[in-house]
Parts: sequence; C-alpha cells; structure tokens
Amino acid sequence: MSRCLSIFLAVVFSVASLLAQTAPKVKVLILTGVSNHDWRATTPVLREILERTGRFEVRVNEEGRGCGPETFAPYDVLLLNYNDYKQTAGLWWDARAREAMLDFVRTGRGLVSYHASNNAFWGWPEYDRLVGGTWRETAGHGPYHAYTVKIVDAASPITNGLPATFAESDELYHQLSLQPNIHILATAWDDPKNCWKSGDGCGTGKDEPLIWTLEYGVGRVFQTALGHDVKAMQGAGFQATLARGTEWAATGQVTIAPPADLR
Repeated sequence: MSRCLSIFLAVVFSVASLLAQTAPKVKVLILTGVSNHDWRATTPVLREILERTGRFEVRVNEEGRGCGPETFAPYDVLLLNYNDYKQTAGLWWDARAREAMLDFVRTGRGLVSYHASNNAFWGWPEYDRLVGGTWRETAGHGPYHAYTVKIVDAASPITNGLPATFAESDELYHQLSLQPNIHILATAWDDPKNCWKSGDGCGTGKDEPLIWTLEYGVGRVFQTALGHDVKAMQGAGFQATLARGTEWAATGQVTIAPPADLR
C-alpha cells in the first residue's frame, strides 16, 4: 500500500470515528431471558461491546411476552439473544409481541440476530423469513475450534475496511436453513476432520455462511452465527462485525471504524 493511500485511509477512518462520537446515539434494545445458551453471561458482554464504541445506548429486556409496539417504539434496533429451542409455543412470546417485532422491522427499523437466536421459534415460518437463516432439522456443528472467517463481500458497509480474513475460536454452525434473499458477508470452511469424539457431527467440508444481511419490508436485518460464549465473544472480528452490523441494521450506514488490531 502506498504512503499516500495509507494517509488517505487513516483520514477517512478518523473522520468516521469522529462522526460516530458526535452523531446521536443509536438506541438498542437487547431482548433475552430465555435460551439454551448462557444468556446471563453473554448479554452484559453484548452490551459492553456496543457501548464501548460510543455509538450506542443499550437497554435490556428479559421478558418478551407482553411486549408490544409501545415497548419497541423508543429504539432504533432490536438485538435478539433469545432462544426457545424446540420448545412448545407456550414458551414463545405471545402473538402481540411477535407481531410487534415484525412490524418494527418491516416499517423501517433494524434487527440483529445473535448466534443461537437463529434457533428460536420453531414452527413459525415468518421468523425464518425475518432472520434469513435458522437452525432447523439439518443444522449442526462440530466441536468448538479455531478457524478462519473469510469476507466474501468487502464492499458492504459492514465489512468495508476489514481484512479479507480473520481468526476466530468458536462453534461453526453448518447446514442452516437459509432463505433465498440473504446477502452473505462472511463464511468459514468447515473442516470435515473436526468431529465429535463419537465420530458423529463432523464438519461439512464446505464454506458455511456465518454472517449475512437481508431486507425485511423496508427494514434491515443483520445476523451473525459467531459468539457462542464469553470466550468466543472476545474475538476482534466478532466484536467489529457485531458493532458495525448493529449500526447498519439501525441506520443503513456504518461510521464505526475498523479495529486496527484485527487480523
């Protein structure tokens, strides 16, 4: 990279950082309280990652049932850390809360689906269409391990300026049920030698989509399958894409600069 180009990029990222600090804060509501993952541990980390950028104001709601349009109205984006995996509809949010979430997004605001939130709401097809990719009958993952995430669309506002690859140590979801309208931003090769000790549940030997976006109505949805636990959430790539994806879902733009230490 030439010295002139390096200086130009430094200026661009400095201006972006300044804009992120001076623009009105994006208001985020984390919806959680039920999961087969440790939501009590991961929710504070999600909040800290976002608030540390200076771009977000974050609140947490641990009871989705009973929510309605008035609950979501003050916010720019909803972040789901919720998973009622294979449960009956009795544990689901009530119909009013679910319809309020759909209306929130389809009328122009944002949604972030984090990791196992794509396991939620089995038997509700509209949720599958909302988040673009869900853990259903064919899905799985091999053991938690180190792998390389590959950016497949470097032109997206979310990934622009990020390196072509970055390292993660995490679960690697595979064979998710994907909607035809998703826009894939990043994948990872799922090593077929990465198997559980029983020999079952090996990697697929394919590039599996892990981060994507889609439009729902006139709203925006960002999904990341990364970040299984607090340890995995420490990855710079996870943190950068989460923050930038959340800003994009809320506003359609990204002002948060790429981290200097991401590789």
